[in-house]
Amino acid sequence: MTRLSELSTPQRRAVEAIREIAAEKNLRPYLVGGPVRDLLHGSRTIDVDVTLEEGAPELARALAKRIEGRVRSFPQFLTYKVTAEGFPEIDITTARKERYRVPGALPIVSEGSLKDDLIRRDFSVNAIALGLLDEKTHDPTNGEQDIRDRLIRVLHDQSFRDDPTRIFRAVRLATRLGFTIEPHTASLMKEAIESRALETVSRERIWREVFLAMDEHEAPAVLAALHEQCALDVLFGCRHNPELRAQLDGVRARIEKDPSLDRYVIYTGLLLRGDASPVDFEGSGFSQKRARAVVEIANELPRFHEALEHVKNERQRFRLYRGVSPEMLTVVAVERPDERPRIDRWREYKQFTIQLRGNDLEVPTGPHIAKALERTREAVFNGEIEPDQARTYAREMAKKYLAREEKA
Repeated sequence: MTRLSELSTPQRRAVEAIREIAAEKNLRPYLVGGPVRDLLHGSRTIDVDVTLEEGAPELARALAKRIEGRVRSFPQFLTYKVTAEGFPEIDITTARKERYRVPGALPIVSEGSLKDDLIRRDFSVNAIALGLLDEKTHDPTNGEQDIRDRLIRVLHDQSFRDDPTRIFRAVRLATRLGFTIEPHTASLMKEAIESRALETVSRERIWREVFLAMDEHEAPAVLAALHEQCALDVLFGCRHNPELRAQLDGVRARIEKDPSLDRYVIYTGLLLRGDASPVDFEGSGFSQKRARAVVEIANELPRFHEALEHVKNERQRFRLYRGVSPEMLTVVAVERPDERPRIDRWREYKQFTIQLRGNDLEVPTGPHIAKALERTREAVFNGEIEPDQARTYAREMAKKYLAREEKA
């Protein structure tokens, strides 16, 4: 277990400030949930999530003042968020209990004891508290033993029915930590999926869980596990893709290398490979442009691969690349290693510029100017002409395109 004094500097400073204020004001704050799990698992970098049975607003306001930050209040969740430069985000909550009006709905929250707060949680490894003043652990569900045994275990048999999104969290957490889902918990998950418990949850909440899965470092493993367990059927229907894990693994390295790529578009396109339609994106929040990029990956890859077979030169290849999204090209680069250096060259070309403007050409304005400049940029990049020939070449191309426009 990592001791509080061994935390990374920003987290340690936050904990020290909270302890000082708590001692001054006679408050009893506890680290709860994931931070305690991560400490017990040996991590030195944790979220700072603090719970008190009494005095949460008092602690939040005093802490914000002490560290020259600001505090935001979320009364419906009995939560305060404190932010300040040089500190991690700090969540301070009143201990609470929950009840579910109907399965799949968000819970109704009310004040409770520390034990109430712990036993309402999703898994035993997240149901542990650590007193910030005495560093004593509170573990009513035996979560410490499950951490030692590397198990993810739910706290009661109705857990996945009350909140079916815990299915996604179980897979995410087990993959991230390298734990195993405890056999009875796995059985309850399977039963909840087969009984269509996920249909009681809004599509927006399901998509939120899918996007969180895509944010994981081991996203391919998480998504493949969810696919295999049919947890994604609620969004996409039943699909069979035995190659999915390999496809997801293939794109991950390129996604991590290029932060401009839209990982949600790429991963969703692969999840829907072979058949995507606008109805699949209901609740996702995808813009029309992003939805089109997903459909392109899901539906158009075979035709794109076929078109590449008929390319005769660099100009034709660039014209083909220009018609698709960077995300589509990422998948193509993975699936066709021979194409990868050409796609990398295309990306270089997109960043390439020439010092030439339309009014340098002394040709009447119109759409032919932009076409001529683009063709000239391409010619310089590909070595068809020398840079000092660009102006003359662009002028001639502009005249050529203008003549075509006038004939048309």
